Order: sequence, then structure tokens, then C-alpha cells
Amino acid sequence: MVENADIRSCFAAEYVTARQRILDCAEKMNLEVETMNITPKGPHNETLSTDIFWIGPTDASKLILHTSGVHGVEGFPGSAAAVWIMEGIRKKLLKLPEGCAIAFAHIINPWGMAWLRRVNEDNADLNRNFLPPGEAYEGEPENYATLDHLLNPTSMQKGREYYSIRASWHAFKLGFANAKQAVQEGQYTRPKSLQYGGSELAESSRNFVDWCERRLTDVDKIVWIDFHTGLGPFGVDSLLVAEGADETQLKSRYGKRIQPLDPKKGVAYKIRGGIQAGIEARFPDKEWTSITQEFGTIKPIPLLKLARAENRLTQWSGKPPLRLLQSKERREMLEAFSPKSLKWRKMILQRSRAIIADAIGHLSEE
Repeated sequence: MVENADIRSCFAAEYVTARQRILDCAEKMNLEVETMNITPKGPHNETLSTDIFWIGPTDASKLILHTSGVHGVEGFPGSAAAVWIMEGIRKKLLKLPEGCAIAFAHIINPWGMAWLRRVNEDNADLNRNFLPPGEAYEGEPENYATLDHLLNPTSMQKGREYYSIRASWHAFKLGFANAKQAVQEGQYTRPKSLQYGGSELAESSRNFVDWCERRLTDVDKIVWIDFHTGLGPFGVDSLLVAEGADETQLKSRYGKRIQPLDPKKGVAYKIRGGIQAGIEARFPDKEWTSITQEFGTIKPIPLLKLARAENRLTQWSGKPPLRLLQSKERREMLEAFSPKSLKWRKMILQRSRAIIADAIGHLSEE
């Protein structure tokens, strides 16, 4: 049972506070912390980092991997989930099977979390940044150019724009699944626009790849839970898996929430440069079960409207960084991806721990 006090102890309103809470949790458990800093600083000139916590045997052949904050501002509920899961392990409510470890990568995109953006310091969406080795950072989806004028205005608003009506019209004209795919797949031609995947592997992304190269040597089987918010019904988690995954078997282990990354079959869409596919491509000798745990918040068109407004302000207002951080647009982004609703937060904590229990059951199988 999740109590209000649990929510207060897990959720934070700033990156530095969230980081300190998980570090305090790790100290209670006598865990070593691997810290990988990035060059840019936070709003208080603080150092920003991805911190990774490993629980269990260092030479484990089975691993549960929990990542959060790939989309920076989504790191607030992701951090809370990680703290709640770690507390469950500390209190022995979750017990790892023999030969199994669990690792928490707390926060893949710390700059985005600290500055209340989904993207990193280069405006790159890190879940479009992990292209497989040898694949060029170029190109954009079919129909993205058609939608660019709607998605990425190049000046601040001066009058009525009727965004929602225009967006609904384009969704009707292209078909909702096609429009969703065009917007969300990832593009590599427009650095100031939405869903930009970057021009190279970002510093934060390189840090995570380097960690995988150091720590996955002995691991044969990995269940990877990548935490996200934004898509789907309010507070409900969709468990998204790559096309070609054995959905029948996964549903038997993780329930009916399993659905493919297919715009015609659920809330999701296909993406280029996703973190899970990018890491799997670099470690093809491992047995991967990769699941994106996506918790719903608000509906797609209003959510895109917020992302559009925040990016527009960042790119074209001329405001300095601290003014941007304090802006209505950034605060609305925070609420959209980490709602203050106690009901929502309780649902997030409950299901975050439940999926780890399912992963433990999976890795306990003979």
C-alpha cells in the first residue's frame, strides 16, 4: 500500500533534491555509486550526472536494468519509482533470485531534468539519439516536412493560431497513425525543431554506453525496464515492446498491458535511435527482454501543444536560461510529465514496483 508519506519521500521538485534522495537510499543500503558527470551545469551551477546503483552479485549472469530520465523532465517520476523500488528491496519486499542483480541508471538525461526539458543541452531527444553503430545521423520521416510549419514556428506568437484545430485537421488528412508516426519517429535535419535526434552520440548517451561496456561483461540475460511518462490513459502504464517480440509469452509474464511499438496497434509509434534498440545493437550476444513502461498523463494533441510551446520559447524568445526555467511553459511541461495528483503518483509507485516483481518472476524461471 502506498501512503501519502511515501509519495512525499519519493517525489522531488528539483533535480538536486531527487538525486540526493536516491543517494540517501543507496547509503542506507551500503551501495557503491558509479557517477558519470556531463560537462554542462545545472541552474545552480551544480554538477549534473548519471548515477548508477548495482544491487546483487557483481558477476551476476542475470540482470534487471531500470533506467529513467531519458526524456529529462520525465525523470522526476522515474526517480521516485527508482527510490520506491530500492526501498522495497531494502525492506525485503522484493527478493532477487540467486545469480541475479538489479541496476538503476538514474537519470540518463540529467541536463533535461535539471532544466525541465525533455531534450538535452543540444536540443537532442536522447530516445532518438542511440542510432546503431554505422547509421548516419541524417534524414527525417515522411510527412515531417508537411507538418513542420505547424510543429515548429520560428517566431513568438502574435495572434490567434488555432493550433488544435489545425493539428486535428492534419491528423484527419494524414490519418492519426500516420501523423503520429511522422511527428514522433525522430528527425536529424532540423536542430531547433521537435524530435531532433542529434548530430552524434551525445555525452550523456556515451556515458551510458561506456557503463554498459564495463558492467555487462558477465551478464547473459537482461530484463530492461525503461521508465517514461506522457502516453496513454491517466496513470495507467502501457508496456511497450519492439515489433517482433513474442507478445504472447510476454503477456503471460507481464500481463495484458504489453503492446508493440506500432502506431496502428496502440498508444506508441516506431522510433529511430531509441535507447533500448541502440544498446541491444551494440550487445547482440545478450538475451534481452526490453520493455518501455509508459505511464499516461494527458491526451496527445494537448501534450504536443505544450512541447511545441516550450520549444518555441526556448528557441525564439531570446530569454536567458534562468528566465526560461521559471517560465510558464517549463512549469506546464513538468506538470504534464509529472502530475501533482496524488492518485496518479500512487498508481506510478504501485506499478513501478509491480513490474519489478514480474521481472523477478521471469528471471526466476528455470
